[in-house]
Amino acid sequence: MDVTTSIVASASKHYREGNYREALTFYQKAAATYGSALFKTNIMLCEQRLKTSSTKEPALPGSPAESRQLSETQYLLEHYYQRCQELEYQLLENVAQ
Repeated sequence: MDVTTSIVASASKHYREGNYREALTFYQKAAATYGSALFKTNIMLCEQRLKTSSTKEPALPGSPAESRQLSETQYLLEHYYQRCQELEYQLLENVAQ
């Protein structure tokens, strides 16, 4: 598993398990590394969950829309990262020829 996948996978895992502070930390790392626009919603959701849990209200399960957004974000990040790697390898092959 590469670094990109492990950061996002860890963030997603922590979020699903209700460890919002840890998830927030990983999403912030991913945002700093790969672009804040990709993780803006994920960070906002973690912050909302932390705010809710700090007011001693029971945490509500994520809505289907939130789960879909997290899944789509992870899928797109992995897709774009893999595509970038493919293009980089193509470029290296063309330069070597």
